[in-house]
Amino acid sequence: MRLADLAGGAVQVSVDVANTGGRAGREVVQVYLARPGSAVDRPVRWLAGSAVVEAGAGTAATAEITVRPRAFEHWDQSAHSWACESGDFEVIVARHANTSDLTATVARP
Repeated sequence: MRLADLAGGAVQVSVDVANTGGRAGREVVQVYLARPGSAVDRPVRWLAGSAVVEAGAGTAATAEITVRPRAFEHWDQSAHSWACESGDFEVIVARHANTSDLTATVARP
């Protein structure tokens, strides 16, 4: 997994997916965020983006998912606006919500 900061606070997540089978295939790559120790009441992890990649037999493909700045934010009831809690967020790449195939950390100011 590779992470790249984009303009405006977005993060580009790139993941290589290998097809080890004998036929062409398709995979859905999902990116979740988590905020351990959050002071805000939020889910343990939440879906931040996804991409479908196709690869021929014995080949690899790269999934590129842009995590928008809003994915890091929560609704601040007292301010009546979106806000981003500063600190580290976990970026989790998985095939579905119950797995953690790859993880990395990204800091928010």
